[in-house]
Amino acid sequence: MHVFRGLPHPLLRRPSAIAIGNFDGVHLGHQALLEYVKESALQRGLVPSVVTFEPHPKDFFGRGGEVARISTLYDKVHHLLKAGIERIYILPFNAQLACMKAEDFVTEILIEGLGACWMSVGEDFRFGGDRAGNIDMLRTLSKTLPFELFVAPTFFHKDARVSSTRIRQALAEGRLYDASLMLGRPYTMTGRVIHGAALGRRLGFPTLNLAPIPPGSHSYPAVKGVYAVRIHGLGDAIQNGVASIGLKPTVATNGRWLLETNVFDWQGDAYGRVISVEFVERLRSEKKFSGLDELKAAIQSDADQARRILGCAPTSI
Repeated sequence: MHVFRGLPHPLLRRPSAIAIGNFDGVHLGHQALLEYVKESALQRGLVPSVVTFEPHPKDFFGRGGEVARISTLYDKVHHLLKAGIERIYILPFNAQLACMKAEDFVTEILIEGLGACWMSVGEDFRFGGDRAGNIDMLRTLSKTLPFELFVAPTFFHKDARVSSTRIRQALAEGRLYDASLMLGRPYTMTGRVIHGAALGRRLGFPTLNLAPIPPGSHSYPAVKGVYAVRIHGLGDAIQNGVASIGLKPTVATNGRWLLETNVFDWQGDAYGRVISVEFVERLRSEKKFSGLDELKAAIQSDADQARRILGCAPTSI
């Protein structure tokens, strides 16, 4: 399994079956497509691969606020590899790629750069300068260029298409169960624990902090507010906790998104470790409080409520 930032060195290029897209969430529709990729690769002696983009194209064009990210990059890569994809190519979405002619993207990037012999995209996939490339263009090109085209079938849940858009909507409305049905797993957010301002520790609620959005991104997380959570990665046992994800309006003005998780009845040094936070139930929206005393009281109430939901006995400080 290999993850490439950009195109591989020519000596590392392999004839590949490639799925192309953003794959935000790696939901059940994506997973069904990845099965086609693996089967087609096996039948043709190709390497099952995925091409995705970072930052999100809407980030580059300054429209990132229109899209809430379901996955961290770590989560996306993890679930693509778990689905059996052997190579992931993360192409930097920059001015050069944004302005590239659609035909050149196919010939120079996909065929010459990545060795694509078989490729699949969704029905609404657009690419190239001015988004001129589409399914019809790919069908036409496949008649003269050395690649096969496969158009991904639509995957349904509750008589509606499974899509990243529907999952974002479910998460925004706090419908975590519905989101999990479309994802095929509980909704989690994974990343490396980073240093924060240590305010939670001073208030009696130390937190493990993750950055859910890359620095400089215009996007925002698909979830925000306060949640009862389970934490994976702090040893063999799954831990319980309460997490807040947002912009910390009471104590910060830097516009930085942060996922802060208070792990119940656990002590240790987790800086630098990779953990996964599983969102169980939404408790409330993010709120700006009058000061630290009101904030501390709200955190205590949130923690007690989360303990009841997760089957832990509430405690008071």
